Amino acid sequence: MRISRRSFLSATASAAVLPALPAFAADDPAVPRPDQEHRVPVQGGEVYVRINGDLESGKTPLMLVHGGPGGACWQMFPALPFAADRAIILYDQLDSGRSSAPGDPANWTIERFASEIDAIRLALDLHQIHLLGHSWGGILVANHVSGQLSGISSVILQGAPMSARGWASSMDELLAGMPDGQGRLISAPTPGDAPEKTGAAFGTFMETHLNRTRSPAYARAYMRDVPTDRGDALAAAAMGDGIPRMTGFLRDFDQEPLLSRMTQPTLLLGGEYDLVTPATNRALLPRLQKGSLVTLADAGHMAQFDQPDAWRQAVGDFIARAD
Repeated sequence: MRISRRSFLSATASAAVLPALPAFAADDPAVPRPDQEHRVPVQGGEVYVRINGDLESGKTPLMLVHGGPGGACWQMFPALPFAADRAIILYDQLDSGRSSAPGDPANWTIERFASEIDAIRLALDLHQIHLLGHSWGGILVANHVSGQLSGISSVILQGAPMSARGWASSMDELLAGMPDGQGRLISAPTPGDAPEKTGAAFGTFMETHLNRTRSPAYARAYMRDVPTDRGDALAAAAMGDGIPRMTGFLRDFDQEPLLSRMTQPTLLLGGEYDLVTPATNRALLPRLQKGSLVTLADAGHMAQFDQPDAWRQAVGDFIARAD
């Protein structure tokens, strides 16, 4: 069973003139409109970039890389209050959100997606940044950062599986912990299983480990003007079934060796109930030269929505120490 952007929503470098977003109602402070919007050329097309805050504030900007594959930058809107202090840079990856969508599988590699970070940094003249990668975005950030000797003040890898092996370990742990044999319905379904029971088990899994709160109202608003299947083909190609195993082009990926090449202060951030379990993160920690670990209580994979205040506290404290 695949974690697609649409099932998630259902379950719970020149400036461009782009459609205005409506006012947002959310538990967090109202989401501000971007101070700048750009379309940045990348290999394969253009990506949509939005900036809140002042790039000339004197504080190192924070760039956040959304998950998926096939997600969009609304997933990182809980970071926008940081714009009172420093520039916050968000973008939609190719074939995702408001970026161009050529739908060409030749573009669907970790290295090409990671190269979008380079293109945005060049277009915006970002000599020094903090980087946060969430989930799949963490895979891209690790790929980018491992080859950088300067220009990165700190790195946050949030809920980021660094290998297919690590993902499988997390899935095995989480499914084994489901009550009443529900994990077996997901991991090893049989023809005799009632579809409604399997569907209910999967729903319980998602509500426990993906997003323990309802999707924010601005998620649908942000995606209103893009095709309803935007990102789904990419997600299927990358993850295949996803649970309990990745069966797409990520089925054998392993970026754990990259962690030892990262010289920047690096935070492994996750939720207590994250899809990437605290145990999986703890196993990665010794690979980092300057690593630390924070686990947010009562939060799942989308910790920025489940526990937004605690999430901002953890992120804000970490990047402030690295400034």
